[in-house]
Amino acid sequence: MSSTIKRAVVLGASGLIGSQLVQLLLKEASISEVTIFVRKKLPFSDKKLHQIILDFKDLEQYRDQFKGSVLFLCLGTTRKKTPNLEEYRAIDYGITLHAAKIAEEAGIEEVHLISAMGANSKSGIFYNRVKGEIEEELLKINFNSTFIYRPAMLIGTRAESRPAETIFQKLMPFFDLFMKGKLAQYHSVTDKKLAHAMLEQHLKAVKGKYVLSFSDF
Repeated sequence: MSSTIKRAVVLGASGLIGSQLVQLLLKEASISEVTIFVRKKLPFSDKKLHQIILDFKDLEQYRDQFKGSVLFLCLGTTRKKTPNLEEYRAIDYGITLHAAKIAEEAGIEEVHLISAMGANSKSGIFYNRVKGEIEEELLKINFNSTFIYRPAMLIGTRAESRPAETIFQKLMPFFDLFMKGKLAQYHSVTDKKLAHAMLEQHLKAVKGKYVLSFSDF
């Protein structure tokens, strides 16, 4: 573990993984400050936490707030929230990569992205194609360390109601019994486990580009 005091920047801090990650970062002794970009102020405070309330379309105006050594990209939306495909792509692809480019230009050397199993820029499935395009573009940006996480089913309690996902979450422990060998990448993962994996990868302080699935978490 590196003894260097670090500042972390997080997008998507109110989401399933982002919210777990922020709590871990606040408890981590080597992290001196956690800056989060959110649409609405989160209902808690900490002496290490710096909340920036904004419309993500105005991200360019907050370049000077990208101060740190590591960027965690946990931002995303859903087809239910954003049924318009152009708007969906503008959020998932546009904002994510814009933030990454600003961070790299600001001197941040490490980035972590939550993607998804099945991400493929050539996919006929819109969701998978967008995730694949984000991954490809992120890997082109000149960070010293790039970590991309491809979870399958995420297990955790979301703020918004997702009945179908709730049913799948209850069924996954059974299906996970069969996720062996090549199928292991489709094993479900809890929000806490993935957040811990992200922090652990950061603390290893290794350079390079990594695409990680369940067996790596």
